[in-house]
Amino acid sequence: MLVKLLLLGWFAVCAYQDLTRLRVSNLLTLGGALIAAAFLLITGHTLTGHSPPAALAATLLALVLSVPGYLLGKLGAADVKALVALALASDPLLLLYVLALASLISLALMFASKLMMGSDWLKINYQTQLARLLPSRSKSFPFIFSLFAGLLAYIPFSH
Repeated sequence: MLVKLLLLGWFAVCAYQDLTRLRVSNLLTLGGALIAAAFLLITGHTLTGHSPPAALAATLLALVLSVPGYLLGKLGAADVKALVALALASDPLLLLYVLALASLISLALMFASKLMMGSDWLKINYQTQLARLLPSRSKSFPFIFSLFAGLLAYIPFSH
């Protein structure tokens, strides 16, 4: 359970950076992936206790599912690196659950933000802050926050 909390803490820091700076440090994303890979090489299992073939399958799955989004400008490079780090630390099932939950959370957040923009519910300074998070042609939605929320939602249900 401690390892899952460390994984969650790492994602929380990445999510905070993504929301506040709209960028995530390579030190965090690549560092997380390197730590997960080193742990896998040294111990022979992932941070969540799965085998190296499971980590390899999860990593390939993370790349197949995220690189097209990056190439289309819908995901940032940090999103791809964070998914690869999660894959190296876990297994395909956890990766798919977290990715599915993150996608649903992103969808809900984007719909909610569209509804709140221009409404009297939010003060103008909050609307300005919200507007900078919305996706555009030049930037993606801060997806790492959704990955963090998906991981947070999944961990209590996993064994």
